[in-house]
Amino acid sequence: MSERQPPESQEDEAHRKFVNLIAAIFVLVLAIAAIWVFKTLDEHRRLENCVASGRRDCINLVDPTPGQ
Repeated sequence: MSERQPPESQEDEAHRKFVNLIAAIFVLVLAIAAIWVFKTLDEHRRLENCVASGRRDCINLVDPTPGQ
């Protein structure tokens, strides 16, 4: 014999959806942060490789344009 589970109340279902939404937002924020960290580390690695090879133009400096 299997016991029947009581149906979820509207409040329980709404709470579960809210918690799932918060968890999805948290995972999304973590993914964006991870992508930003990896891009920053890659940029730093490229700069170090450029400097280690003896180049002097590793950082592209943009001259400000004169005002009109």
